[in-house]
Amino acid sequence: MSTISELYNEKCHCAECSQNDLGYSFVARRTAQRHNKRARLNAIRCERGASMSDTEDVSVTNDVISNGDNDDSGSNSNEISEDESEDNVIELDDNELNSEDPFATPDMPQNPVHRFIATFVVVFASHYVVDKGAVVLIEFINKLLTIYEQDFQLPLSLPGLQRMTGFSAMTKGIKKFVVCQDCHKVYEESASVPSHCDFVKLGARSSCNCQLTKTSASGALVAKRSYLYQSVLHRLGYLDLVRGTIIDPMHNLFLGTPKRLMDRWIKDEDIQDGDFAAMQKTAETMIVPGGYTSLNSKIGKQFSYMKADEWKSWVLVYSPVLLKDVLAKDRFENWINFVDACRLLIKPTITFDEVNTAHQFLQTFCTRCDELYNAKILTCNMHLHLHLRDTIRDFGPVYGYWLFGFERFNGLLKNLKTNRKIGFEETFMKKFIEDVYKDDLVNSFLQSTRQTSAFPLLTKLTSSFTPATIPSIRQRTFCIQSFVEASEDPNVLVKGNEPLSPSAFPLSLKSATTMSEIYYVHLLQYYKVAYNNEQLVHFQQASESPYFVDNTITLLKYINILGQVYKGKGESGSHGSLVQAKFIGSTSEHIVAYTGQIQYIFTHCFTPPPTSSSLTPLLHTHRRPTQLLHNSQHTFAFIKWYTPENDKLREYEHVETCFPTFSPDDFQCVLPVHRIMLEVATAEHTTRRKVKKMLVIPLPKKQYI
Repeated sequence: MSTISELYNEKCHCAECSQNDLGYSFVARRTAQRHNKRARLNAIRCERGASMSDTEDVSVTNDVISNGDNDDSGSNSNEISEDESEDNVIELDDNELNSEDPFATPDMPQNPVHRFIATFVVVFASHYVVDKGAVVLIEFINKLLTIYEQDFQLPLSLPGLQRMTGFSAMTKGIKKFVVCQDCHKVYEESASVPSHCDFVKLGARSSCNCQLTKTSASGALVAKRSYLYQSVLHRLGYLDLVRGTIIDPMHNLFLGTPKRLMDRWIKDEDIQDGDFAAMQKTAETMIVPGGYTSLNSKIGKQFSYMKADEWKSWVLVYSPVLLKDVLAKDRFENWINFVDACRLLIKPTITFDEVNTAHQFLQTFCTRCDELYNAKILTCNMHLHLHLRDTIRDFGPVYGYWLFGFERFNGLLKNLKTNRKIGFEETFMKKFIEDVYKDDLVNSFLQSTRQTSAFPLLTKLTSSFTPATIPSIRQRTFCIQSFVEASEDPNVLVKGNEPLSPSAFPLSLKSATTMSEIYYVHLLQYYKVAYNNEQLVHFQQASESPYFVDNTITLLKYINILGQVYKGKGESGSHGSLVQAKFIGSTSEHIVAYTGQIQYIFTHCFTPPPTSSSLTPLLHTHRRPTQLLHNSQHTFAFIKWYTPENDKLREYEHVETCFPTFSPDDFQCVLPVHRIMLEVATAEHTTRRKVKKMLVIPLPKKQYI
C-alpha cells in the first residue's frame, strides 16, 4: 500500500521541473519517465539538426541510441548507460508523446480496493451529490479509512479527487471564446481579450472597434457574446472539412423545400381557401401509422407553425392524396418526383441503386422547378438536394445523422439543473461530457482490477444496462437475408416457425388463451396447406387421432421486426395495424400486394406428425436447401383483407385503391409475421358516382440492420 505523498517520490531534473530553487521537482514515476523521454528526444533533434532540414521527421526506434562520441570519460544525465536496467529502456516515439491515454491515472493508488473507492466516490458525487455534499462525503470516506487503519486518504476537495481519478480530464478540452458581434472575429477567453474588437476589415482604414464586453450587475466585465468549443477533430490531419460536412436531411428535405413550395402555391393561387378546407376534411378521415404525425388541424390553418415531423408526414403520407385534385397536372407530377426521392432516402437501410434512383428524382425535380417557376424558387437548399447522394455514400443512411434525434433531445434540456452562476452552456457541456464518458471511466477501472464484485454497484451510476431476457426458445439462427426475401417474394416457403430477431417479442407476454372457433378453422386449414398434410384433425377429435391442432394461443401486444412495430387493431386503435403483404396472383404469373388490417398477433405451438414430409423441413437460403430441426413455435398475425380493386389510375403517385369492406375469411388470413411487407396509411374517398373507396398509401419499410 502507498499513500498519496509516496506517489510523488521521483526527482525530475528536466527543463520544466528544474525551474525552482532546488533544481528539481518531485513527480510521479510515470510523469518522470515522460519528461525524460521528451528531453532525450529534444537532445537527439538538436544533435541531428545540423544535418537535417527543419521539415524532416525524426524517426527514433527502440535500437540503442548513440551520439557518435560516446566513451567512458564522461556521462550526461540525459544519456542512457549500458548497464541501465531493461525496464527503464523506453521506446521513443513521436506518436506516443502526442496520443496519451485519456483515462491515464498516474496518481491513482495501486491498491485495487483504494482505486475502487476513489472511482466510486467521484462517479457517485457527479451523479447524485452537489459540490458541498461531495466534500462531506469525502470527509466521511476518509474517516472510515482512518477507523479501519488504511494508509490511504482521498483528496479533501472534489476537484482534487477528479484530478486524481482522471475524471477532470474529460472536460479539460472545453474552451470558451469571445466573438465580435459585427465582424465575427474569435478571441480565446484564456488569452487577453481587448475591450473592443481590433480586426481590420478588408478595404477599411480603421479597426472594427465593436465593444466585446459589458458590465454585469455585479460590476464585473463579461463577454457580450461567447460560445464554448470542445472537439478532438482538429487533431485529425486527414479530415477533409468540406467533404466531412454533413448535409442534414431533416432541414434539407422537410423544413426547406415543402414550405417554400407551399408558400409559392398559395402566392400563385394554385391553392385557394376552399381547397384547404376540403383537404382538411379528407385528412381527418386518414389513418396514419405510428411514427408519423397526424395533421389534425394544420392543413386547414394553411400549414402554420409546422414542425419537421409534421412536414415529413405531409410529404410522405398526405400530399400524394390531397394535392391530386388541387395542383395543376405538371406541378403535381413534379412534386411526386420529390416525394419519391424522400420515400427512398429516409429508409434506415438503403442500397446504392436506391441512392442513385433518388438522386435522379431530385435532379428531375430541380430541373422542372426551374421550368415551372421563375428562377427565384431555386435556393441553395434545393441545390444541396443534389449533394445528398455523396453524403449518404460517405456516411450511410440518414437515420445515423439527421437531426430528428437531436431536436427531440432539446426537450431534455429543460429538466437540466443549473447553479445559475457559470452559465447554462458550460454547465450543460460539462454534464453532457461527463455522462458520455462515465461508462468508459468505469470500464477502464474494471479492466485494471479483478474486483468483479464491484461491477453491479458501479453500473448503477452509469447509463449502461443489461437488456432483459425473454424465455429462451429453441430457434434456428436468425438470417436477415432469408427474412427480407420472405417479405418480398411470396414464392419463398415460409411456415411461421422460422427464427425472428431476438428483440421481436415483448418482454412481458399475456397469458395463454383459446382461439375463437370462427378463426380456429382457418388456422387448421393453414397448417394443412403449409405442411401439405390432410391428416390433421380438429382438436375436438383429439381422441380419435393424435394428429390434431391445438386451439391454445398466446396473444402478443405487438411484434417488433427489425425496428418496425406492428400491432393488432385492439392494441393501437388502427395505428400500426394496417399492412400490406404480397401474394401470388390467381394466374400464378404475377404478384399482387393486398392491404389488410391486423386483428391480433399470436404465437401457436405445433409439431407436425412424423409421417409428414415436414418432419425435417428444408429452408431454402441462397437456393441451397438446408436441413434444420423443427421449431414448434409459430408466430402469426390474423389479418382481414380488404376487397381489392383493379384501378391503376393513381399508380404513378404510388396511391392504390380498394374497397373499404373485408373479403371473406379463409386460411390466407393466418399470415406468418415474416411475410408482412410494410405499413400503409389509408384515406376515405368518394368517387363522382358516389362510390365509396379507400385510398392506400404504402410507406417506406423500416429495417434497422
